[in-house]
Amino acid sequence: MSTKKISLILTLSLLAALQSFPSAAVENNELASSVLEPSKYVKGDKTAIENLITSQLSNPLFSTGYGISIRDNTDGIILFESNAQNSMLPASLTKLYTAASTAITLDPDARFVTRVKYLDNNVYLVGGADPQLGTESNPTQADLADLAKETAQKLKEFNVFEVNVFIDDAILGPLQRPADWKDTYFQSSEIHLISALNIDDPSAPSKAPVDPSITTGQKFAFYLIKNNIKVNGLVSRKNTPKEAFELSTQYSKAVSQLIEDTLMISNNQDAEILARVTSLVSENDPSTKAATELVLKDVELLGISSVDNAITDASGLSRSNKISPSDLSEIIYKSIKNPVITKVNKGETSKFMIAPILPITPDPWSVFTGLPTGHGLGTMKKRFDENNSAGRGVVRAKTGSLNRVITLAGTITTKDNVFLSFAILVNRVEEPENVREAIDNLLNELAECNCAPTQ
Repeated sequence: MSTKKISLILTLSLLAALQSFPSAAVENNELASSVLEPSKYVKGDKTAIENLITSQLSNPLFSTGYGISIRDNTDGIILFESNAQNSMLPASLTKLYTAASTAITLDPDARFVTRVKYLDNNVYLVGGADPQLGTESNPTQADLADLAKETAQKLKEFNVFEVNVFIDDAILGPLQRPADWKDTYFQSSEIHLISALNIDDPSAPSKAPVDPSITTGQKFAFYLIKNNIKVNGLVSRKNTPKEAFELSTQYSKAVSQLIEDTLMISNNQDAEILARVTSLVSENDPSTKAATELVLKDVELLGISSVDNAITDASGLSRSNKISPSDLSEIIYKSIKNPVITKVNKGETSKFMIAPILPITPDPWSVFTGLPTGHGLGTMKKRFDENNSAGRGVVRAKTGSLNRVITLAGTITTKDNVFLSFAILVNRVEEPENVREAIDNLLNELAECNCAPTQ
């Protein structure tokens, strides 16, 4: 049985089980049951969809520069395209490519490991590139405070009450920053320098830390002090000696969950870290250049040509990225259909990841499951929020926005069970909020459409 079918069965079982619990005990997403795959889809009528979309595109808000692609998820056939072969600025739709690359490279059940090692009164916080390493203000992820507490307990067992603290973030190499990122991205903390020790702290200041690895180490040292371990001097970098022994560990969420989280809230930092880990495992090279080149190579493995596309970062902050709407609708379709691919990785994961004894075959299903639902969760929570919105609960889509760029790509189910993938990109935008509304109106019309062929 395929991974996605197993996932669907587990989801249905979970929803049934949750009905016996108080509503406050689960996430507030009343639409969860309405976005599950219907028992039967029907093919879309090309003429009906073409007529509907053409009338919507007459809106002058699209006249500055748009591309649109709509394809049938039963067979991948294109039902409507306009300017869809033009490579355009995708903004955060870039994360769909990054997520697909990660999903077909790493075991979906693998987990990142953050370790603490010890030798000769030196404590080493060893980064495993967990993109969601948390603090006590963010307790749902692997917790730095718990890691420090366990470390302190072990140190006391060895009658050690005073240590030096070092950080080891060597697995991803030097701190990285794509060349065309703007300084304002760091000033507003939209992104940090990319490192293997990135603290995910909701209470952190709005400005990105100068060195995220050192900042994480300092927070760890603070927690050690809270647990009555004295820390000497400043936290600094140092490679962990081979003879150092392990004191404590914390494990991340599964890779598939991290992919879903990254897409759900459009997390720039997580996307960049996942891309570099994927490149480390696939190519034994975690550099920005290798990571972005790998994204395009992996998309080609899925059968999507990268000839006219360009990727210079993994999150979509770069204004040098170019992807066509047709390719984006196809990556959505491929994430649902899970094509058979063969990939041989050059790197190894044992130093910073654990995987199940019985591995699960990587596939891009988590790209689809990570798409947030209209008026549900994540970046789509405030979209389709009108009471009479036909797209509410039936549009699942990744959002994207940069200055003068508005994009959206995902899936939509019509009221007569035509299941479609779509990508809509608008560049040179003059009125961003109005363009978002125009895109949503187009999808509302599509959701209300009787788009199946007449008998």
